[in-house]
This record gives sequence, structure tokens and C-alpha cells, in this order.
Amino acid sequence: MLAAAVPLLAGPSMAAAAPVVISEFRPQGPNGGNDEFVEMKNTTAAAIDISGWKLVGCAATSGNPSNRATVAAGTTLPAGARFLFTNTASGGYSGSVPGDATYGTGISNSTGSGLRIENASGTVIDTIGNGTSPCRETTGLSFTTFGNVNSSFERLGAGADQDTDNNAADFTVRVGSNPQNCGTACIPPPPPCPATPAVTPIGTIQGDGDVSECDGLNVTIEGVVTGIDDEVGRSTAGQIFRDDRGIFVQQETPDGDPATSEGVFVGYVDDPAPLLGKRVRVNGKVREKFGMTQIDETINQEPTVLGDGTIPAPVTLDPVAAATQTVAADGSRSYYERFEGMRVRLAQGTANSGGTSKFGELFLTPGPLRDRVFRTETQPDLIGTDADAGAGNPANPARPAAPSTTVVNANLFQRVSDVVGPLVFSFTNYKIMVQEDALPTVGSGPIRFPSPALALNGKPKDRLRIASFNVENFFPVGGDLDGGPVTQAEYEDKRDSIVAAIQQRLVNPDIVAVQEVVDKTILEDVATRTGYTAYLEEGNDNRGIDVGFLVAPTLKVESVTQLGKTATESIPGTSCSDITGNLFDRPPLEIAVKTGPFRLRVITNHFASKAAPDSCRDAQAAFVRDRVAALEAQGVNVVVTGDLNAFEDETPLGVLEGPQTSLDNLWDTLPAELRYSFAFQGKLQTLDHILITSGLQSRVDDFDYAHFDNDYYDRDRAGDSHKLSDHDPPVLSLLKTAPSAT
Repeated sequence: MLAAAVPLLAGPSMAAAAPVVISEFRPQGPNGGNDEFVEMKNTTAAAIDISGWKLVGCAATSGNPSNRATVAAGTTLPAGARFLFTNTASGGYSGSVPGDATYGTGISNSTGSGLRIENASGTVIDTIGNGTSPCRETTGLSFTTFGNVNSSFERLGAGADQDTDNNAADFTVRVGSNPQNCGTACIPPPPPCPATPAVTPIGTIQGDGDVSECDGLNVTIEGVVTGIDDEVGRSTAGQIFRDDRGIFVQQETPDGDPATSEGVFVGYVDDPAPLLGKRVRVNGKVREKFGMTQIDETINQEPTVLGDGTIPAPVTLDPVAAATQTVAADGSRSYYERFEGMRVRLAQGTANSGGTSKFGELFLTPGPLRDRVFRTETQPDLIGTDADAGAGNPANPARPAAPSTTVVNANLFQRVSDVVGPLVFSFTNYKIMVQEDALPTVGSGPIRFPSPALALNGKPKDRLRIASFNVENFFPVGGDLDGGPVTQAEYEDKRDSIVAAIQQRLVNPDIVAVQEVVDKTILEDVATRTGYTAYLEEGNDNRGIDVGFLVAPTLKVESVTQLGKTATESIPGTSCSDITGNLFDRPPLEIAVKTGPFRLRVITNHFASKAAPDSCRDAQAAFVRDRVAALEAQGVNVVVTGDLNAFEDETPLGVLEGPQTSLDNLWDTLPAELRYSFAFQGKLQTLDHILITSGLQSRVDDFDYAHFDNDYYDRDRAGDSHKLSDHDPPVLSLLKTAPSAT
């Protein structure tokens, strides 16, 4: 079974049948990529209660789970029976056997995607992964094997029961898929939610928990439209989610139950903007998407306008109740959940998680206190702003033509007042969908703009300064970025922003170790404008991104060595590279530099992404560690740096700092409040590191992170050095002359 963040059932013996298995799966069919089904089988001789079991998708980029469908309460799967999940999205399931449960967001066919079955408590029951998916069992399958044909993956063995915890060994390709359902044998007792043509109160649909008891039922609701979402969703693989665009409908008369929300989101609405403030009647199916209850309007049945309505006054969130609420494993929170879909108001919040993100989200903690929020902290009251309402329905949400009109732009520590809009839940966080008719007020803050240049701490000629900078997706003109080719203007803006950051923010370090640069030509374009010499070797990454160096002319580069391009890995059940069997997508690059009598080696790295298992980054760290050990044995001083995609307390850093070398991570030499290089889902964290060997310790003059990316919002100005990346560069200053012993 998959080693996941949730506890697993006891693994079956080799080639034995698990109690319930995924027995057949079609990732693509005659209708295209959404023509999917997932079938699971009870392999035992006894009925099994599958109430609340979930079909869960595994994100290709993060491995994070996202709920696709939930089995209705009271459902029992008879002995030997099968249960069928089918996709109802556009171009969806085309089979003649109806599904026992349906889902509207497909399973991506991209390399790292996957799916799994979880029981009601979150325990993983069975799982399938595509390619390098963190959700595969041992060796993954290839979801793109078939094309638009009626074929599937079917489990091997008598009765399709074999489960050796190896997807490739347990499944075979079946030409002519054979979906089987449970049918009437699995129909649960009627839920308390009325499934009749009558109007169902929204509070009844929302219920007093985080999962609706009406999930999967067709309902009709009435209420006033309090807000809109004007942006369809888009995955990193280019899949479009039209159910993300729609309206928020709220009952005008509360039901009197403080535990139930009177608001709900309705997806698939073609033209939401004119409906704001109107009373509407909507018919559609209730479902849970990424933990949020919503209604998918019935196909070809747009909301019926009943007349003008009165938008209810927002509920002002109680900071004390928010700070003391219970947080569940999936991120849902007991106090915020009761307002999901309703119009709410945050009286005041402080941007303690950095500036507005590239996704148009600003995370706030209620109240005026300025105190950064870090990955290791529990922050029950953390809440975001969402800018989708003013997005203008762009054709490509990843690269809109203009910024959203409802984005809340703020830097770290700025205070924001009167944040009003419907409350949504996604990716473990609650967010307020800010509307154009009620924009919040952003106050001033203590963070200076522009960001102050890094201090040089003395005469530059006495210092050797090294920075590591993940410049994030530096692609040439015509490069495929976010589903479209990079234009000349986009390329020049990115290049000029990198130049400005190096010169104005980092103050021209002697060495800049770079990550996420596609080729040497564009790195040389930066070098020409900054006076550096560029070094880059092509690696194995299927997107083409590589690591490299910019080196000042005051240094002599004695050698440049690419490390591990053909290095292999032998970790059971993993794939650490886009080239099967290889260890690195982005092989480390090492330079030997000299200034006067002072010599050292610098190794720049970009370890496997967070979608890969820790074992890949551990193996990559061990490879670099062994190289450093060999250099130290020769009396060489070494700096190891880069985007390691690992937190300071995770095993890859432990491997690098193991007893084989004297490498030491400088992260903990800073004050705690300054130890971060990245922000994710409202939490500050560190992925970028600089480690040094013991021979350099006495030479350390200064170490810092240059926070000109995560502390600021995007000003959308050509060549601006702020917010050009999602990483803050770490910068090390070394004394060229070793201090005298005292």
C-alpha cells in the first residue's frame, strides 16, 4: 500500500487479496480525457460498510489529496460485489453501466497524478499512480497508454483480486473495458436531505458538518446572489474546470441554526456577473469538491431570475472564536465551516504570511498583531482573500491578460480592514471571495518599498559574496510556459527583473547560483547586462529547466563540472527523474573559483520537487554529500547551495549534515523570524539553503535571506525586481582573508 500521511490498513501478504481493491480503472475513453471510471471490489465473503468512503485524486505537483466523490451514508458493499465511480464532467463517462457514485473533476493524465480510495476516517484502502506519482504502488502505470479508445487497467488474478502492492504487476491492459456496478444492492437509506422537486433550504444542504448529507442528490434552491467567481479553474497539466465559475446563493431568511450555513456556491454558471443581487432559483446536484459543499447546476438549465433581492449584511467573524476553533486533518475548521458559502466580514486582519501571492491570494490573521506565520505553527484563524471574482473569465487563468480587479494587494505586515465576501474553502484553507462592490481598505505598513539593498558589511573587495536564486521559470521566447508560448515582451520583462534584482537588491554578489533557467543563451543575456560570465550545462528535466552560475570577473573560474547527469537510483518503487532510472532531473553543477590565495568549490542544486518522495531527495543529498566528502579529503572548502525542496528539519538536510562531512546549514544562524525563503498556503517556510564546510566557518562574515519576493505583492511593472520569483535568495558573505587566530 502507499506510504501516505494518513495511516494505512495492514498490508496484505504477497499476491493475496486485500479486503477492498481498485479492480478496474479507465483514465481515458472514447469521449476523451474525462471518459473515466473507477471500480472497486469487495474481495471478502462478508459485506463491508463503505459509508463515507472517498475517491481521492492525488495532485501531480504536490501529492496533496483532493476529494472527488464520497460514498453516501448507509452504503454497504456486499460480498464479492463491485462499486463504480463515474465521471460526469464534459466529455465524461460513456459506458452503459451507470455509476453508483459520480464525480465532476477528472483524474489528470499528467505524469505525477494518481488516485486512491480512503475510508471515512481517512485511512488509505488502495491506490494507483501514473508514472512518478507519489500515489502509485511501487511501479506506476501509464495513464496515457490508450488514447481515446475503450480500454482500461484491470486487476490480475482469479476474480481480479491480486494485490502485491505493485501497480505494474497487479494490473493489465484490458481491451474493451468492463465496468461493473453495485446497483440497487448498494442504494443506502434515504438521507435526511429532501430529494424532491420542492425547494430545499440551503441550511439543510450545508448541514452542521463539513460534508453535506445531500451529497449526490439533485436539489432546487432559492436565494439571493451575494457574490460571483468569474474564473474557470485550470490544472498545471492544462485541464479546465468550468465548475469553478459560478455564483454564491444565500437564503434571505436565516434558518435559526447557528451551526448551519445559509450560503452555497453554484458552479457551471455561464454568465455570473449580471446575477449579483438577484433572487434566483437553481436546480442542480450537490457534491463535495476539495472539501467545499457546492451545487453543480443542471446542464442547460441556467438560474431562473425571480426578481431583485437584498444582499444580506455580512456576518462579522469573531476573532476569539476563530482563534480557538478546532482544526481537522483536512484543514476544515469548526467555526469557519458554519459560514461556508455565506457573505462574511473580517473587520481587520494583518498580512503575517508575506505579501499577496502570485495566485492573487493574501493570507491574514484577524486583528492588528504583527507576527509572522511559519510552517511549523498551528494558526486556526488564518484566512485568505481570493481574487477570482474580478478575474474577468480569462481564456488562460494561469496567464490572464490583466490583473484581477478584486485582488487585495498588500506587503508583509500591512493591515487590511473590512474584507467582505462569500467564504470559500480550498486546499485546506478558508478564503473570502472579495467582490467588486465591497473592496477592502489596505493600510500602510512597516515594510519599505523598494526593498532595501543588502548591506555589504565593510569593503566589498574584502568579501566574497555568494547568493542562490531560484528565478522561477526563466524561459526563452517561444518557450511553453503555463499553456502558452513566452512572448518577446514577457521574456524581456523577466530578464530585466532578474538583472534588477541582482544589481539593486542583491548588490552584485561575486557568485549567483541560479535555478530554473532553461538554457545558457538566456543566462548569457543576463550576464551581458550585469558583467558576469554565465555557466550552465543541460540536464534531464522534461521542462528543460537547469541550474547554473553567474560569476563576477574578479574571480578566476578554474573548473566547471556537472555532477551526476547519468547517476542512477535504485530505490524500490520510485522514479526520481524524467529519465527512468536516473537520479537527477537537474544535475548539480560545481565550480572551482579562486581569488588571490583563497580557493573554494560551490555546488548549485535543484533537488526533486515536493511531488517526489523524500527518498529521492535523500538519495540526491547523499550523492552531493559523498562528493563533498571526497573534496574535503583533498583539503578543499565547499559551499553547497540551491533549492533543495526540503525543509530544514527534513531528512535530506540531515543527510547533507551527516557525519561523513563537516557541512553545516547556516539557516539556524539567523534570528527565527527571518528564517524563510518560500511561502505556501499561508505559511512561511524554507526550501533554499546554504551549507558550508568547517574550513569556511571562521570566514563567515554575514548570512541572510533577501526577502524581496515573498514579503511583497506584484506591482505589475516591467523590470520590477520584486516578486519576480516565489523564492527569496539566501546570501552568504565570506572573508577573503582568514582571520588571525587569537
